[in-house]
Amino acid sequence: MLLKKSEGFPFKVVLLMSFAALLLLITPDFALAASTSQVQSKLNQGAKAIQLVLTSLVVVMGIIAAIKIVVKHLPSIDDAHVKNEMWKGIGQVFAGVIAGAALVWIIPWAYSLFV
Repeated sequence: MLLKKSEGFPFKVVLLMSFAALLLLITPDFALAASTSQVQSKLNQGAKAIQLVLTSLVVVMGIIAAIKIVVKHLPSIDDAHVKNEMWKGIGQVFAGVIAGAALVWIIPWAYSLFV
């Protein structure tokens, strides 16, 4: 019954137009694609954001380690040996934070020299 009502309806034309509309929506417009310089700048911004996050993690871990050292040595801080040991530990944590944060920035810089 449905076929008898739609015998004069151009199914092939509608199917072809639907397929053309689908292709129009699916295929990218090359004029709107990003240029190479835009992609490169976005990648550089992303790399800098990752470097900032890694540097922040190194600093936060250093602060936590230094606080742990101070809390550990705080009860017997009157002893000169314990005080010296505490400051030595804090200095080592500080040196580790400097080295870790510097590596986060130096490694990509050195890589960019050779690429």
